[in-house]
Amino acid sequence: MIRWFVIGIGDVTMKRVIPAILEEPRSEFIGVVTRVPGKAEAFPGVRVWTALEEALQDPAIDAVYVASPVLYHAEQTIASLRAGKHVLCEKPVAMNYREAQAMAAAGNSSGRTLGFAYFRRLFPKLIRAKQLIADGAVGQPVLAEANYHGWLESEERGWLRDPALAGGGPLYDTGSHRIDAMNFLFGAPRRATGLLFERAA
Repeated sequence: MIRWFVIGIGDVTMKRVIPAILEEPRSEFIGVVTRVPGKAEAFPGVRVWTALEEALQDPAIDAVYVASPVLYHAEQTIASLRAGKHVLCEKPVAMNYREAQAMAAAGNSSGRTLGFAYFRRLFPKLIRAKQLIADGAVGQPVLAEANYHGWLESEERGWLRDPALAGGGPLYDTGSHRIDAMNFLFGAPRRATGLLFERAA
């Protein structure tokens, strides 16, 4: 049995993470860390902390799901690992490569499991596509394209449009899933280029 608490009660945790923990017979949902305790009322009986430091002192907790804004991912993930907890962190991993490296180093030295929520590579259709490519059933791929047509319009997730909290907007948030899927299918890239434009005010 893995006993969890979740950092942050927002769109992702309410719709996906907490229901998944509740449905998994090998997991137990213990509590949440949130700045707004009233949000936890949807889950009667769970513990509620307003400070991560207090939650990490609870010996009943085995694992932490980090679902806070990206700005806090590195700090909260590293603190949780150092407290002896396993960590599954939302994507994007961190604000920058340096933070991501520090998180990986903390995971390696902690003896605990550190994972990131790039779950699309577990989709049966993606696993099947990888198998077909490896078997040569579709020949040698020479071009792959992934698109996303949207702009994070939801006000509930409006913080994703704030570079100080989220880092890179839609490319970091939704685009990173597509980049991870490409890496899964075709291996690590040999070279990467990018284009960036800013929307007119």
